[in-house]
Amino acid sequence: MQKTSILLVAHVFQKAACEVISRSCSMEVTVAKTAQIIPSIEISKDIGAFVTFSGNYSGVMVINFTGDAALELVTSSLVAMGMPEEDIPSHHLADDVLSSIGELTNHIIGKARADMKTEYDLVAHANIPAVVPVTAPIGLVFKGNGLEGYSCIRLAFSTPQNHHFHMEITLEPALFEKLPE
Repeated sequence: MQKTSILLVAHVFQKAACEVISRSCSMEVTVAKTAQIIPSIEISKDIGAFVTFSGNYSGVMVINFTGDAALELVTSSLVAMGMPEEDIPSHHLADDVLSSIGELTNHIIGKARADMKTEYDLVAHANIPAVVPVTAPIGLVFKGNGLEGYSCIRLAFSTPQNHHFHMEITLEPALFEKLPE
């Protein structure tokens, strides 16, 4: 693998995810101490949310949730907003869960992009995240000029109830170097 700045970007995205989940869901998630460099990204688990971003840096962010993790995050978020317990969805494929996961993903990519601007003075625009229920893993393949050699990384998270989800990021081949003053 060629040298890239995927670990720097992953760190920014990981911190953004933790901050958004803490604020939106009133819970602290744990991040694994190890990031995994992977050959490609995929939509997997029970629910996958993905969003593309492009600009000074370009790529895709995917967040894959087990049903239990998605339900725990969404339940905590809805309770924090004051939703009555009887109105809280009980199944991870309920429309309210899927739309809440989409909104959470949107907030995470927005925070990550803002933090990339602050940290590196680089900007990117993102589309609206897509959320899909998953019955079999869906690999994402990049085609076209210049899209070979994208770096891919996986970050693992767990909830307070020990449910798991992970973020996968792919980034165009890029190496960030600070300019001299």
